[in-house]
Amino acid sequence: MKDQLCPFCAIVRGTEPAHVIYEDDQIIAFLDARPINPGHTLVIPKQHVPDFYQLADALYGEVLLEAKHLAKVIAQVTQPTKVGLVIAGFDVPHTHVHVVPMHDYHDITSRAFADPDRILPDETQLQAMAQRLRAEME
Repeated sequence: MKDQLCPFCAIVRGTEPAHVIYEDDQIIAFLDARPINPGHTLVIPKQHVPDFYQLADALYGEVLLEAKHLAKVIAQVTQPTKVGLVIAGFDVPHTHVHVVPMHDYHDITSRAFADPDRILPDETQLQAMAQRLRAEME
């Protein structure tokens, strides 16, 4: 996928909107626009790398450490049964880690992603969740 066509690269460049929770020189984390549960966050390297196993070891470590940190924040804010991590990459071929607050085992299975009855949050709800998560990080 060419960089200009990658929606995650557009978020990194600031040309696509996102509810950013965390950002540094190498990583950006933002709310999933189609979350499984409130607080579902994506952690991505700013560098366009299609598959996680192609990341340099140091960057791979940084992405997973930030996912771990955000999992603690998400757990504090959303009080789920568990927080799960998923690395799939089928929808957007730019390495990304899903950090998902889970209330049920199927929250991280394909059933959750494909659920036609899933109610998606509106912009106001996403904005409020992003503010809660950022506040907990401070």
